[in-house]
Amino acid sequence: MAVVVFLLVLSFLIFIHELGHFIVARWAGIEVEEFGFGYPPQAVKLFKWKGTVFSLNWIPFGGFVRMKGEEPHPRAIPQKGEFYHVGANKRMAVILSGVIANFVFGVLAFTLVFGRLGIPQEIKEARISQIALDSPADSAQIPENVNLLGLKIDGQLIQTQTVDSVIEVINQHRGQEVTVVTSGPCLGLTCSDSINEYPAYLRLEDEIPEGQGSLGVAFDPIVYVFYPAWQMPIKSSVYGMKEALTLGQLILQVLKQTAVESVTKGRVPSDIAGPVGIVHQAQTSGLFERGWLSILSFAGMLSINLATVNILPLPPLDGGRAMFVIVEKIVGRYKSRWLERYLNYGGYVILMALIVMITARDIWRVIAS
Repeated sequence: MAVVVFLLVLSFLIFIHELGHFIVARWAGIEVEEFGFGYPPQAVKLFKWKGTVFSLNWIPFGGFVRMKGEEPHPRAIPQKGEFYHVGANKRMAVILSGVIANFVFGVLAFTLVFGRLGIPQEIKEARISQIALDSPADSAQIPENVNLLGLKIDGQLIQTQTVDSVIEVINQHRGQEVTVVTSGPCLGLTCSDSINEYPAYLRLEDEIPEGQGSLGVAFDPIVYVFYPAWQMPIKSSVYGMKEALTLGQLILQVLKQTAVESVTKGRVPSDIAGPVGIVHQAQTSGLFERGWLSILSFAGMLSINLATVNILPLPPLDGGRAMFVIVEKIVGRYKSRWLERYLNYGGYVILMALIVMITARDIWRVIAS
C-alpha cells in the first residue's frame, strides 16, 4: 500500500511540474508537441488539443512535456513556434515554471495542513505530550497535555521551567520515590491554573526499557494554536511559506554535505535516502496510515524537495538549463548549445550513477533490516 501511495504522490507532483512547463510554454508561443502521462513507450494517444497530443504511456509514473525544437542541432536556425525561437526571458520562464509549480504546491499543501492542525508555536515549558505504556508515569496516571512544573523530593519542591531542567532533576534522583507536580489541562499556549500532584518512582538506568526515560514521559516542543477564523487563512499561508523556505534551506545543506562527502570520501552520506528508502521509512513509521493530512504533508515536503533539487545549476536539471540561457548571452547561442549538449550527457551519467548507488544501498538496508 505504501508503495502505491508513494508512486501516486510522486507521479502527481511530476505531473504538476510538467503542467507548469506546458502552461508557460503555451503562453510564450512555443508549440507543445506532446504532453505525456507516464513515460514512453507510448501506449495510446488520448486526444489532441490545439496541436498538442495528450498521450498515455506504458510506464505509469510521472509525465513529460515535449516542446517543438527543444533539442535542435546547434547549427539549426530556430523556426516560429520552436523553443529557441522565443527570447531568452521567455525561455527562462518556461524552464523555471516547473520548479515554481512544485514550490507553490508545497506552500499550498503546508497551508492546508496548518489550517486544519493549527499554527505551530514553540513553547519553553515542559509540555507532556505522551505517556509510555506501563511506565511509572502511566502507573501514576499522569495525564498528557499538561505542563510538568516540578518534582517534590522529600517534601521539597524543585521547580522545572524547561525540558532540560526536568531531565537534569530526574537524572539526579533516579531510584527514588518522588511527587510529580503538573499544571491542569492545557489548550494551546494556555494551561489551567490548577495544580496536581502524582506520586511516582524514577527508574534506575538498568530498569529503563529501550526508547524510554526514567519517568516514561515525552515532551512536545511545540503546540498548535488556532486563531480567529478570519486570521487562520493568512497565518497558515505565512507559516506555510516559512515552512517551505526552511525546508528548502535544509535540503540545500544536505545536498552540499552529499556533494562534499561524495568528492572527498567517495561515498554518499548514510542519512541520504532514495525512493526505496523513503518508502521503507514511511511504511515503517506508518506515515501513510495516519490520514489524508499526513499524506498531504508528505506530498508538500516531497514537492519542495523536487523544486529544490531541480533548481540546482547542474545539467540536466532545470537550474542547469536556466544557467545556459545566461551562458548563451555571454558566449553566443551556437557555443552555448554545444556546451549544453555535452554537459547534459555527462550530467545524466552522473545523476543516474548517483541514483543507482543510493537505490542499491536502500535495497540492501531494507533486506538487512
